[in-house]
Amino acid sequence: MIRFKNVTYQYPGGFRGLNRVNLNISRGEKIAVIGANGSGKTTFALHINGILKASSGEVSVSGYNPAVEEENRLLKPEVGMVFQNPDNQLITMTVEREIAFSLENQNVSHQEMKARVDNMLELFDLMKYRQKLTAELSGGEKQRLALAAVLVTEPSILVLDEPDSYLDQTGLNILNDAIGMLLSRQKDLTLVRITQYSSVAEEYDRMIIFSNGSIFREGKPDEIFSDGHLCRAARIEVPLKYRIQNGFDFPRQKKYSERRPSDKTSAEKKIKLESIEFGYEKGWENNLFDRINLEIESEKAYGLVGPTGSGKSTLIQLMAGLLKPTAGNILYENFESKPGAVVISFQQSERQFFLSTVNREIRFGAENIKASDPQKIADDCYRLVGLEKGKFADRDPFSLSGGEKRRLSFAAILSLEPAFIMFDEPTCGLDYSGGELFKQLVVELKSQGKGIVIISHQGDTILGLADEILVLNDGGLDKYDSVNEFFKSSDYNKFLSIPELISYQITDSGHVDCFTESQLYEKLE
Repeated sequence: MIRFKNVTYQYPGGFRGLNRVNLNISRGEKIAVIGANGSGKTTFALHINGILKASSGEVSVSGYNPAVEEENRLLKPEVGMVFQNPDNQLITMTVEREIAFSLENQNVSHQEMKARVDNMLELFDLMKYRQKLTAELSGGEKQRLALAAVLVTEPSILVLDEPDSYLDQTGLNILNDAIGMLLSRQKDLTLVRITQYSSVAEEYDRMIIFSNGSIFREGKPDEIFSDGHLCRAARIEVPLKYRIQNGFDFPRQKKYSERRPSDKTSAEKKIKLESIEFGYEKGWENNLFDRINLEIESEKAYGLVGPTGSGKSTLIQLMAGLLKPTAGNILYENFESKPGAVVISFQQSERQFFLSTVNREIRFGAENIKASDPQKIADDCYRLVGLEKGKFADRDPFSLSGGEKRRLSFAAILSLEPAFIMFDEPTCGLDYSGGELFKQLVVELKSQGKGIVIISHQGDTILGLADEILVLNDGGLDKYDSVNEFFKSSDYNKFLSIPELISYQITDSGHVDCFTESQLYEKLE
């Protein structure tokens, strides 16, 4: 069905994305592809539908060579692919046209097309956005649309490149239901899913681990996750149940959200929102926010959560001055609100890149604040985000993997030496070690006096980092002064996916606390 024989791919500039890959995937197999950032997962996937052509070796999919134009044209109806970044594949103006587009190219009858489009709109909870412009959708809504536009064609081979990156828990449930429906209809569907989550990979027939462009190991999830040494070498996390079954040590996680005492040498910096209203269209009935009041302080990390489309990204753009409120005031206390004082790491990292090399991207901020030694600041940013300067400095930013782009986006804004930093879905695309490094980064930034806002659908990220929680929903904002207060009081399971979160009740007091799995393990010891 899918065959790779000695496949090597070299990017312009000499970086080798794949290195002599040999692999066979049979019809009807369900494959999980996992590995560290930059290991070759996406490069592998892009060879299946011919977007990339092997530098050497052979690729065969359903008997066709995807690199040959005539054969690729015959193969296209069979292969559906959902990219890591939905903006890379949305091409029409409206939601309905996006879903119908591929059916139009396949000459599907109008009656059948309408039925299939309606089914996808219903399945992915997009019916109310039928005529909405795709550019106006949130990241999670775009991801649901990209999935709908691919699944509507009912491909025989489905390639999913981290399809849950921007999905909240409701969106994740919709995705799983849609895959289940497709599998029930097409028993011989071949499914290849790239993921950073071991809890997802363990549900598949076979796992393929990539490392440095090569296949490091392949096998059944039970075999791989039962080998702790193998997982450590491959830099993948072992799911909870395998750690318990095999007696593996639990990682001793730092309590990242604990505040360090600091000697204040200056007044506390603040961003104040007073009766903020905002709408992308005119008229009070189109307001996204209803007189929001909020105060953000330096040396704290705030978790900003809420359903897809609730306005989280819009709110941080207002705080950064990229958008202007239609009513109300935004005040900046004890710091100058000049460009670069409040910065954003966007959901789609590529939106921040416009220079030819990684080093130029990182230096740019320091150069524009007239730093005396821009390269010294840039070198510190390399260290903070875990990018090896010697390996990445001369790389084209657009040649990086999704996780590497994410780290570069962090470095590029940190070189501006901002007072407040807004992270929009910062762990999307990061592997396990990258996620841990991000937590360490937040701790260091807080110790430097920075104020942090983190938008995330990942409950363990919020639990591990936030001092306070902000919940956006239906135009309003609720604030919780502690993580435990939030997890006890809020109906969070609709918009937070929490694979590692456990609620533990202390029986003698009736008090409920929330812990990550390793924190709970320590408690029980």
